[in-house]
Amino acid sequence: MSAKIELLLRLDAEEELERRQEGDDEFSENYDDARLWLPEGVELPEVLPAGLRALYALTAHPQFGDLRFSSHHDFWPQPLIDSAGEVIDAGNTLTIGRAEDQSIVLDLDTDTVFIFDFLYFRHGLDSGFVLRCDSVAEFVSTVALGPRYPYIHGPHETWREPWWLTDPWYIYLKELGFA
Repeated sequence: MSAKIELLLRLDAEEELERRQEGDDEFSENYDDARLWLPEGVELPEVLPAGLRALYALTAHPQFGDLRFSSHHDFWPQPLIDSAGEVIDAGNTLTIGRAEDQSIVLDLDTDTVFIFDFLYFRHGLDSGFVLRCDSVAEFVSTVALGPRYPYIHGPHETWREPWWLTDPWYIYLKELGFA
């Protein structure tokens, strides 16, 4: 995770993606943001998992394509619910960001990070747990900055068109050899 973020900073990747957006009408039509944001890091409280603290030390509330991490002031506990509106006992969870309409959730007891879709039943999914990683570092390295990025909105078979093939962030990840 750290090496990939440090490489993005050295390459001035934010500016590169902004340049691409300004020079490509299709990019501008389909996306209203530059797809990458790496603000200056901040120190998080020791009560939060080490992986989350390491990420925020590098870059506070970053954005990687459709994944937007919240400011640490905006983390909030959010009960997870099933299709019947019943609370799922998923542990001591904290919502730390968004993947469009879905939540990026951290289990404080296990350090597991997952994307949870509260409308999973409307999207034809069997469960709200779209994607799961054992740690923040794994999530950032393999999902936000890696080959699992195309699965952030659910399995490929749930999509009529492969949105990830035209996503400028995923294209850039492939160019860098991250995906």
